[in-house]
Amino acid sequence: MLTIEYFSHLPAFSMSGHAKEAPRGADIVCAGASALLYTLIKYLDKLEDEFEPEVFEYNGRINICLDPPTALMHDAKLLFEAFATGFEMLAHDFPDNVRFIKDPPFSHCEE
Repeated sequence: MLTIEYFSHLPAFSMSGHAKEAPRGADIVCAGASALLYTLIKYLDKLEDEFEPEVFEYNGRINICLDPPTALMHDAKLLFEAFATGFEMLAHDFPDNVRFIKDPPFSHCEE
């Protein structure tokens, strides 16, 4: 099961696991989730003057954490909300493979 956690108040994402819809390398569900996540990372890298994302990868988990300046918090949340919509769609279309959790009680960005 691929688990995607979205922390709307930070904003941040955490993704771990594998969708297991097909063998590794042929899994379109994992490919879709990875494409969304890595597009967000690349886009934030382009905006590094405004945002300084922290990306952590360990033990099969990737976390994207953002601590934007107060003046840009609204824009940052809109950006993350757009990507959350894509992850929600994957979870809706592939409920046996993807779990999307909005605002779980613990964030890996707040360790």
